[in-house]
This record gives sequence, C-alpha cells and structure tokens, in this order.
Amino acid sequence: MPVYLISKVADPIFALAIGTSAALLRIQRDQREKFPERASSIGIGGVLQMGTSRVQRWWAGDFNGL
Repeated sequence: MPVYLISKVADPIFALAIGTSAALLRIQRDQREKFPERASSIGIGGVLQMGTSRVQRWWAGDFNGL
C-alpha cells in the first residue's frame, strides 16, 4: 500500500486520539480543581464513566427541554 494512503487513514485516527486524550485530561483537571477534597480519587476511568452515563441519559431523553 502506498505511503500516502496510509497517511490519509492514519492522520484522522491520530488526530481523534490526540483530541480525545486532551479532552479527557482537561475534564479530569477541571474536576480536580472543582472538587479538591476528592482530587486523588478522580481518574481517567471516573471521567470516562461519568461521560458514558451522561451519554446514556441523553440517549434516553433525560435532557429534553433543557
């Protein structure tokens, strides 16, 4: 496979991975600043779990009318 085709496929995947990790780290930092007493217990897994539950609630229609 030519290199330019690999680049066309790999570049968007790389950008998505970098963007997602940057967003997760920013959210984690914001949560640690917002709740300093729980800072040591706020990890990436907790941020992902919170995001997953919010997406599930959105999908179920819990945020309609807000």
